[in-house]
Amino acid sequence: MGSERSTQNVTLRPAIATDADWAAPLLFAAGPALFSYIFASPSDQAQDILHQAFSFPAHAFSYDHTQVVEVNQQAVGLMISYPGPVKRQADEKVHGIMARILPLRKLPKILVNLADLTRIKQDVALEDYYILGLSVLPEYRNQGLGSYLLTQADAQSAASNCRSICLDVTYTNTRARVLFERFGYQIACSKTTSRFEQMTRAGGLHRMIKPLV
Repeated sequence: MGSERSTQNVTLRPAIATDADWAAPLLFAAGPALFSYIFASPSDQAQDILHQAFSFPAHAFSYDHTQVVEVNQQAVGLMISYPGPVKRQADEKVHGIMARILPLRKLPKILVNLADLTRIKQDVALEDYYILGLSVLPEYRNQGLGSYLLTQADAQSAASNCRSICLDVTYTNTRARVLFERFGYQIACSKTTSRFEQMTRAGGLHRMIKPLV
């Protein structure tokens, strides 16, 4: 995940499995409707699933791909991100983790929701860098920490020789979209389905891209 970096009293460190108690709720808060849809579960159950999943290594929702921003040695935010090849491997491991966590009765609905989601989400090219999620505790927002994390994504994507950074944001998450636009991201496409819109009340997904070359 890279070495610790400091800016005044702000530091960056790789997450560890025991961060799940605070990190999973914070990550969930960045997209509760989306996670509930993915896990085909009510909000409280979906958050518990994410909490369990976060503690397993190497998959898309894992601590392994998470960086933590701290202020005065207190964890206040996080970002999950990876280069395209790493994302592809991490995505492939999600199904095995979910099979260990989720009851079998949920599998049919999850498969339907995931099939619907693939009609909305765009693929991530091997040459690109992807940010799955970024979130900061409410009391630490508007202090430049989101920008700090996005700066780390810039550096890591450049180190991986990526051609662009991309992410997905729901139609209704205007606060995040404004931050990303201010940081050079632009909406490349927007998609939704009637099922996604009805189930999540989040409208749909914008794919936002920041070219690096």
